[in-house]
Amino acid sequence: MKKIMYAMTFVLFISLLAACGSETSSNSGNKPTAPDKFLTIGSGPMGSGWYPITTTMTEIYSNSFVNLNATQLEGGSTANIKSLNVGDIQMGLNYTPDFISALDGGFGFDEPIKDIAAIAALYPVYQTIATTADNKDINSIEDIVDKHIFLGPKGGGGPVAFWKMMKEYGIDEETIEAAGGQVSYGNYSDGASMLKDGNVDVFLGGGAPFIPALQEIEITNPIKVIPIEADKLASIEEKGIGITAGEIPAGTYKGIDKPTQTYVMETMLTVQSEFDKEYVYQLTKLFWENIDTFEEQVPERAKSFTIDTALNGIDLELLHPGAKQYYEEVGAIE
Repeated sequence: MKKIMYAMTFVLFISLLAACGSETSSNSGNKPTAPDKFLTIGSGPMGSGWYPITTTMTEIYSNSFVNLNATQLEGGSTANIKSLNVGDIQMGLNYTPDFISALDGGFGFDEPIKDIAAIAALYPVYQTIATTADNKDINSIEDIVDKHIFLGPKGGGGPVAFWKMMKEYGIDEETIEAAGGQVSYGNYSDGASMLKDGNVDVFLGGGAPFIPALQEIEITNPIKVIPIEADKLASIEEKGIGITAGEIPAGTYKGIDKPTQTYVMETMLTVQSEFDKEYVYQLTKLFWENIDTFEEQVPERAKSFTIDTALNGIDLELLHPGAKQYYEEVGAIE
């Protein structure tokens, strides 16, 4: 009798395991399978605008693929591209001009990096060239040549785009040094403080569109933004190097009641070009199908995440085939 009961219990146990296994299989069957168990996404420093974006991405991807562990790694625009190249990350955020420079082996890169492909442009980053409002000697780009210029973090995306923009004016670092000017680097908070205290004359920073560090100092030291001339913007836009024309909206800073013309680069998402087409298709699809999650987690940035602008500043030939397939399906590419 006991043997019969043990046998029945064993059969029931096996049946329950089979049912659970079937249920698990059914649930996982609705999720795509990643070709690897790990996905590392290159971000910005903790506290940057990029960090919460990639935090949200890791949550989305970890929950959407079968047995995928998505994590993030602190970095920066050029650093993330270099990390992609050596395989420390498989996906990362960077700026469009840096992406083009990497392919060409241009500014910021010792040699061309070819094994990268674009997934999407996420949001525009407006470049602000500012001085204090009481600085009567600086009203145009030509006026900054002999001044002390702060360019933000060294090795970041801002200086790369700045020198490309200055090339339209015939200005480079040697020009500035020859005129008695000087260039400094550092974080935005330090740069804004230096501008406020008169230790630098000109501040460069990128924002979407405002720069918090400038908004903090303008409470006591109003600023003015130096415009970029329309013909120079048209010229650089035609070159297809990831820089486009834009305007810093009126009211972004106190006392600035008209839009200011400036140059814009896009924060973009890049991946290793060797990644499986179907995998990148799913990564792209899941990103855009979870916009509501981004809107909850990073509302200020996510309001600019749209399919309509997903290819801004990106040559279609540089898209990963998996991303291209998704955009063709949704009509973003005809």
